[in-house]
Amino acid sequence: MVLEMTPARRALAAVLGGRVDYVPPANPLAQTTAELMAHVGATWPKAHLDPKMMADLAAAPYEVCGIEAARPQFDISLEAEVLGCPLDWNKTDRPPVAAHAYTDPKDVTWDPDFSENSRAAVVLDAISILRERYAGMLPIIPVITAPFTVAGHIAGVENLVRWTRTNPEKAHAFIDAATDFVIEYGRQQVSAGAHILFPADPSASGDLISGETYEEFVLPAHQRMAREVSAPKILHICGNTSKLLPYIKKSGMDCFSFDAVPVWYCRQVLGNSMSILGSLDVIDLMPNGTPEDVYNRTRDCIRQGTDVVGTACDVSFGTSVENLKAYVRACRETPVPQPDDIEATIMEIGVGIGKYEKSQSASQSASQGASQGKSPDEIIGRYLK
Repeated sequence: MVLEMTPARRALAAVLGGRVDYVPPANPLAQTTAELMAHVGATWPKAHLDPKMMADLAAAPYEVCGIEAARPQFDISLEAEVLGCPLDWNKTDRPPVAAHAYTDPKDVTWDPDFSENSRAAVVLDAISILRERYAGMLPIIPVITAPFTVAGHIAGVENLVRWTRTNPEKAHAFIDAATDFVIEYGRQQVSAGAHILFPADPSASGDLISGETYEEFVLPAHQRMAREVSAPKILHICGNTSKLLPYIKKSGMDCFSFDAVPVWYCRQVLGNSMSILGSLDVIDLMPNGTPEDVYNRTRDCIRQGTDVVGTACDVSFGTSVENLKAYVRACRETPVPQPDDIEATIMEIGVGIGKYEKSQSASQSASQGASQGKSPDEIIGRYLK
């Protein structure tokens, strides 16, 4: 093993299943907190529209906290915007899609020069700025909204989910059109200098669709992305994806970023077929926990077998710099588990299972109650705050 790897080499090695000197804190989820925005003088909505401000804010987690990734593009609505959807800019930090744009998949189109004539140009310029600024040393991991979510944005999430049951041909056609665009945009991101892509597909959450629906409608799009965009990819899906994991394993993606699934369980199901990235809670732990809490949870994730430590979703605005630094420190100070540490590994997994079962028992009733009566948009929104 090579010691003192650069952050880019460490992240690439971890995502692609290689050896690392420590498990990287290469978090590709957005970390646009109040303190980090103030540090670089970033404001909304300008950070979405100015390439230098976007680059500065994307690099702030590294410059201030040592987090080993820069993630330009801070929202998941840009792709739908390029495809014709209006956004609600009253919510300036993460402008949501205000209305879907199509009722017929045959009508889906985009400007062939979108990389120069849309907000995508801002992201591509920010990637180029970061690549030049850090000379390839810091991994650039831009988000790209994955096809099922884009299809839901342009046609309506509830419509798309309903069509998977009532009009599968129409659902497939919308997903195929979205996949065509996402692949082209992904290629543009790689050309601009991205090291790794971060396809985020929150509408494919296990809280919204079944494993069988994922296999039929979502998996082919993920497999196309894996084949047709030549960069490592970290697939992110929100919510409880435990029933999707056997299918995600077939996606061809290099790494899976997860939310409400225990690390040990994700490792057990995916085995060595994919790397895994996870998973620090952003609802309570990161904004409300102490640095010691964050440090200990990070160590738990590493000991249970995660390849990269990151957050379960975007970091909330009020998360402290001290908590972010504690996460980085734990990554650097926790030895990488070795395959021959069998007894230690079994012990750590047992502790993880015990903690998970205890937390599940305590929170199951509240979790079920919170999800009843919620629309798909409301469920997705919980992961995008």
